[in-house]
Amino acid sequence: MQWPKQGEQLFRADADWHLNACINCYPPLLSIVASSYREGAEVLARATADGKATLDLAILPIVFLYRHYLELTIKDVIDTLRSLEGEGEGYPQHHNLKNLWSEATRLVRMHYGQRTPPEFDRVQSCIDEFEVHDPESFSFRYPTDKKGKAALRGIKHINVRHLYETMERVSALLEGIGCDLHHKLDLISEMQSGYDPYYG
Repeated sequence: MQWPKQGEQLFRADADWHLNACINCYPPLLSIVASSYREGAEVLARATADGKATLDLAILPIVFLYRHYLELTIKDVIDTLRSLEGEGEGYPQHHNLKNLWSEATRLVRMHYGQRTPPEFDRVQSCIDEFEVHDPESFSFRYPTDKKGKAALRGIKHINVRHLYETMERVSALLEGIGCDLHHKLDLISEMQSGYDPYYG
């Protein structure tokens, strides 16, 4: 393995084309970016189970990737529901999962009412744990907090299998809701544009 030549680009395509990742090849949607972080977490979690990554080191990026996935997915739900419920567009510009989840919960219950999936409340316990150990998305990225105190002082162990399986259930629920909401938003957009899905 050789060092790149002076001035050689780091982000570039190369001759082994099957390893050239496509950037901006998908629509710029929060849900798609969120899925990329979830996939990264899952691949790394499975690698630890197969002995291809050091568990005690890999657990930090695994949890961070899952946390960022949660943040982006919740923001996507907020953004989509605000549009559907006539509350404007966009999502809060912060990283606090507790506040984001509170807003998402308000909008989901407003939209679905009694049809809100019964599993929806189960996500709250995951949000609560992140609120305790990583409220602002720093604890799994830095060894200390802004005051110089060690991060993650209240955690001794994280079982990667349990984390993986729990996040599988959480992602299935949230992405199911997200798909339903996006479908409704697409139908409204089509009706407003005069497009008839049956006759074109």
